[in-house]
Order: sequence, then structure tokens, then C-alpha cells
Amino acid sequence: MTVPKFDPLEGFSEVERLVGKVYFRFSHLFMDQPELRDFWWEMARQEEQHALILLACKIVIQNYEDEELDSSISRETAERLKEHIRNYLSQGTPSISCEEAFKIALEIETSEIDVIYGKLLQLGGPKIAQTLENLGVPAAVQRQKLKVAMKHFCSDPKLLAAAEQL
Repeated sequence: MTVPKFDPLEGFSEVERLVGKVYFRFSHLFMDQPELRDFWWEMARQEEQHALILLACKIVIQNYEDEELDSSISRETAERLKEHIRNYLSQGTPSISCEEAFKIALEIETSEIDVIYGKLLQLGGPKIAQTLENLGVPAAVQRQKLKVAMKHFCSDPKLLAAAEQL
């Protein structure tokens, strides 16, 4: 039995959706704090948007006759990220502190995901890179929102120092 060819855009679209689920969970855990609830809801919505952007890129890229996405981007990396996030989601979260939520988000946002997107841009050819950049919301924008929110909601010096690195 042959293993189907790995499609990095589909694989990482699923990673983005899983991250969105984590952030939606956070928004529900902070229902009694509207500002925090709304922040996590917006972060989740943006992750869903990223997932859809990746799928839109896939459709556009299929029409390119002279370029294709390099399939050397590893299935193992995508599967490892998905498994890590699924493990967190499967634990259930009856409650969480604000700082614990930001610590998890920081871990997610500084994971291998950015490295992979960099590879997608490098290995696909100039038209594919331009399509991904044109359709995408830069991760840097989302990281800056996370940084501002961490400064607003957190008091843990380690978290604040980590926020400065975003």
C-alpha cells in the first residue's frame, strides 16, 4: 500500500485549525472577562482565516503549470505539530489562568510553524511565494497582537520577557 503524497498546504491548514480550536477554548474559559474573551476569540478567528488562506493558495497554485510546491516539506513535522496540539485539546481544560493561556499561545506561536512557512515560501518558486504572501496575513502581525495583549494582561516577568522576543 502506498502512502498518499503529503500536501503541505492541507497539512498545515489542519495545524492552523487546531490552533484555532485552542484559542476558541481560551475564549470560552474567559467568558467572565470580556476583553480577554474577545482577544482569544479574535486570535482563534485569525487562525481559522489562516487555514482557509492556505487552502485558497492550494487552489491557486494548482493552476500554475511551471511551478509546484516542493513535497520535501516533511509530513512528520506536520504530524508532530498536530499531535502536540491534539494532545493538549484532548486533556480538557476546566479552567486556566490568564498567564497559563498566554504561555501556551507563546509556545504555539514560536513553534516550528514559522520555519515551515518559510520553507513553503522558499521551495515553491516565485509565483507560489508571491501567492502565499499576497493571500496571507503576516504572522508578525498576529505575534504583535499577542505581544501587546501579554503586556496588558500578564505580570509574570518571564512571560513579559518572552513577549519582548516576539
